Amino acid sequence: MHPSVVFMYSGQGSQFYQMGKTLFEQNEIFRSCMLQLDSNVHDLIGISVLDELYDDHKKMTEPFTRTLYTHVCIFMLEYAITMVLLENGVVPDAVIGVSMGEFAAAVTAGVCCVDTALKAVVKQAQLLENGCEEGGMLAILHHPSMFSSDPLLYKNCDLVSIHNENHFIISGRKEHITKAEQHAKNNGIICSILPVTQGFHSSSIDPASDEYVAFLKKQLFLDPKISFISSVYGEPIEKCNSDYFWQVIRKPIQFTKGFTYLQEEDQDRIFLDLGPSGTLVNVSKSMSNKRKNPIILPIITPYKQDRQNLDYILSHYAHKYTTREKKGKKSMLAFVFPGQGSQKKGMGGELFDQYPQITSQADLVLGYSIKELCLDDPLGRLHQTEYTQPALFTVNALMYLNTINETGRKPDIVAGHSLGEYNALFAAGAFDFVTGLRLVKKRGELMSRAVGGGMAAVIGMDEKRMKHTLLQNELDSIDLANLNSPHQLVISGLQTDINQAKLIFEAIEGITYIPLRVSGAFHSRYLMEARGQFESYMDSFVFAECNIPVLSNVHARLYQKNDIKMNLVRQITESVRWCETVQVLMGFEGIEMKEIGPGKVLTGLMKKITAEAEPIFIPSEASYQVEALSGKHAKTSAITTVGCKQFMRDYQLQYAYLAGGMYKGIASKEMVVKLGKAGMMGFLGTGGLHVQQIEQSIQYIQKELKSGQAYGMNLLHTPGKLEREEQLVDLYMHYGIKTVEASAYMSITPALIKYRAHGLNKLPDGTVSSVNRIIGKVSRPEIAEHFLSPAPEYLVEKMVRENKITREQAHMLSKIPMVDDLCIEADSGGHTDGGVSYVLMPAMIQLRDEMMEKYKYRKKVRIGAAGGIGTPEAAAAAFILGADFILTGSINQCTVQAGTSDAVKDLLQQVQIQDTTYAPAGDRFEIGAKVQVLKRGVFFPARANKLFELYCQYNSLEEINEKDKKLIQAKYFKRSFKEIYDELKPNYSQEEIDKAEKNPKHKMALIFKWYLAHSTNVALDGVPGQQVDYQIHCGPALGAFNRWVKGTNLESWKNRHVDEIGVKLMEETVKILNNQFRNFQSK
Repeated sequence: MHPSVVFMYSGQGSQFYQMGKTLFEQNEIFRSCMLQLDSNVHDLIGISVLDELYDDHKKMTEPFTRTLYTHVCIFMLEYAITMVLLENGVVPDAVIGVSMGEFAAAVTAGVCCVDTALKAVVKQAQLLENGCEEGGMLAILHHPSMFSSDPLLYKNCDLVSIHNENHFIISGRKEHITKAEQHAKNNGIICSILPVTQGFHSSSIDPASDEYVAFLKKQLFLDPKISFISSVYGEPIEKCNSDYFWQVIRKPIQFTKGFTYLQEEDQDRIFLDLGPSGTLVNVSKSMSNKRKNPIILPIITPYKQDRQNLDYILSHYAHKYTTREKKGKKSMLAFVFPGQGSQKKGMGGELFDQYPQITSQADLVLGYSIKELCLDDPLGRLHQTEYTQPALFTVNALMYLNTINETGRKPDIVAGHSLGEYNALFAAGAFDFVTGLRLVKKRGELMSRAVGGGMAAVIGMDEKRMKHTLLQNELDSIDLANLNSPHQLVISGLQTDINQAKLIFEAIEGITYIPLRVSGAFHSRYLMEARGQFESYMDSFVFAECNIPVLSNVHARLYQKNDIKMNLVRQITESVRWCETVQVLMGFEGIEMKEIGPGKVLTGLMKKITAEAEPIFIPSEASYQVEALSGKHAKTSAITTVGCKQFMRDYQLQYAYLAGGMYKGIASKEMVVKLGKAGMMGFLGTGGLHVQQIEQSIQYIQKELKSGQAYGMNLLHTPGKLEREEQLVDLYMHYGIKTVEASAYMSITPALIKYRAHGLNKLPDGTVSSVNRIIGKVSRPEIAEHFLSPAPEYLVEKMVRENKITREQAHMLSKIPMVDDLCIEADSGGHTDGGVSYVLMPAMIQLRDEMMEKYKYRKKVRIGAAGGIGTPEAAAAAFILGADFILTGSINQCTVQAGTSDAVKDLLQQVQIQDTTYAPAGDRFEIGAKVQVLKRGVFFPARANKLFELYCQYNSLEEINEKDKKLIQAKYFKRSFKEIYDELKPNYSQEEIDKAEKNPKHKMALIFKWYLAHSTNVALDGVPGQQVDYQIHCGPALGAFNRWVKGTNLESWKNRHVDEIGVKLMEETVKILNNQFRNFQSK
């Protein structure tokens, strides 16, 4: 039977800036509620209170006092956290609010709807601010009799509440509260001014009474549906009078009486403080029934433990509803197999005798008695890795065979933890018992040879915080070995680093650090040598297709054909994603998860995971053997299931979503910061910017973003300006830029090699890793092949001779490709080859696979998609084609953060799909390169194409007919050829000018290219009267986006923010994939 739960809601004085920020960023329900209410508030008063509450420039310690903001924010937060609890099965039997906290209590109890309560809160705050003089409240730590015996207090102030025998609160006009504070301090009495600007619960707010009560009479209030404890009366009430919600801020607070009533009625009650600061926890504990200390828990506090507090409550007090299958309908059954750590003396018991053939096979393969090892362990070897692993594999196999023999039913899906994955594959028919045992025997032998490493369990910290903590303390040499549950992780690394980490984690409040008794750094980079040897060993084995779906540790996704060898090899050095594996299992409706093996380690973990985590739905991968799965998928889906998980982990992203570096700073520093804070990555548009501008932008970005928030720089190749690339690479290395977007490359350049080389490290096992990551943006297979190959040997040797890189760096360059990831760009705004995604993506993925095989790269190069992505349907298509991530461009140009003019954004907001065309590219004008630009409302494309036609037709300006010359100078340029030439000469080198003087066609090209540059500048600056000459790079994706958001608040570019667009696009993509997958199932 579940204990009775009471929700408590605090009032004014408990608020602070940034309250609930962690939950706003990490909990979708909380965030959604806050955003919705903030939108409603905006409709009422024309401002966003969230902008004030979560203003990055406001510190938690700064006073947060304006009533209109604080009143509303307290209510919003308390309602949002209520919804989080209710959605997760924490349901109250009673509520009690303090002062304005009674509004949230009323909504929870069904007294009024949230809209009514919000309007009442807003109205109350407005009347108090506009009609009442400034007041204050003072907490005094002294016996309450002081109030009635001290004339300065009782003549000028009102008694608000008595918390205990040494704590009471008074209220009144500001000057009276100031005098009372000074009076108390003069008498050596501790006191504290509360962060409010009104004298709540005092006569100073009476001027607002009449109008507010009249307002309340027009509202609908119902009888409470659950026990509603009034802090006006200190007891339950069955009905709220029309003026009740005025009395809650005017009458003295009887919270002490109400709490006592609740505790005496049921001493086993659980009290949850849903207010901002956990203040009611302290108040309640100070006057609770001394016979039995109640459980009183906070959620949101100033100590940044909100997520941990919430997780604890959900795991302990959420109602667990059991879904029973309808009669005649078969539920899904999952078997999960434990790994090393579950072994114990005596395991297997009588099964060795019941299955003599398996037992004798094991003895033959191992060369010793498996029964003796497991039951008696006379030599004490059961806990040695080389013996543990084959022993546990054998016992798991025996227990599996015995289970299906007894029940007559095989599982519908299987998974295993680390070593247990071999049992899952055995159960699925991938190999027979002997083959599995031989593999496990070799695995155990190789892993046992790893020395000098260590591991530790860290409890109370999630993956994101763990990565941040390791990075912040320069412990990036430590890897995440196991993600066992949302807040139970295992780290792995060199023993010295594990020892150092112990000091750091033990200093963090609420964290438990447990060093593990292991011989090596399992599931980490330090087993790379063992991994290589195991990979070679596996070459002699042939595996069958699985006849039962298997979830892999490496991906937490279903095995695909031919995955067995690669997954088992990678498992040795990569994380066991057990939490995510269980979340995927949770995504199947009516599933029963059963542990098959000695002990109940996985059973305990699964209990934690189901209580703390959301199910994950895998639409893009679940088609594999879907006919074998008897259950339907759950509706819940996680946005992070779209895209490559490893890609997101490598770049520390929440979404597999990038925004390209649009030139001339259109992809601005503000855009990059906005995306980074939202768990996405943007690239600064460095093309066409001066190095000093880029440096200032880098400084801004690094100042604004926190450690772990992603960002990158565009590295644009410009033919004939290799020194520019060198400058940028030096700048990026100076500022520690770890990710660049390499675009417009036709071949590999020395600057690109330099950046790559100076980020390389050789691990102890000889593996080469790269700190400087390059994402290559390509649209042609031959260019992709350059990027997927090691750096050209001739260039590398030349750079060694010139002392630009070392011989050791040259050697390391030969072991890795030039990029970490490739982004395949289909027809897009700006420079484009007009490619088609449906042709490019499959071809590029095949090329990637061929190059991986050719060079035996250990780390997979991920493939992303760009060009034409402006709607969820387009994004979904990209992921279905095999994209690991997506990159958007044109849609970001029409946002608040875009570094272009309002005039351009006004034009882009009207764009439809058909409103773009092609024009000559300024940087490659002579060879006919094209850019895709806006044609609606401008003449630029027609004029630019006319100039290119003339360039192709004539060899000099003088050869052009007079009519065209006049048209160009008068209409296009609005100045003479000579004036333009004189203007541009100072911008070119003397060598370039000499060339123009000798070659009239080259001079013509320089003058025509002036117009292309001029048209860009007037657009960026929004020069009035020159709109027809605006050059605006744009693809049809923006037209599709405009159509998608038509009729919504995003129709106006002034409401478009890059982070919100990115999140919305990814969330809607998940819905599209979910719906499509369900449609496939129903056909």
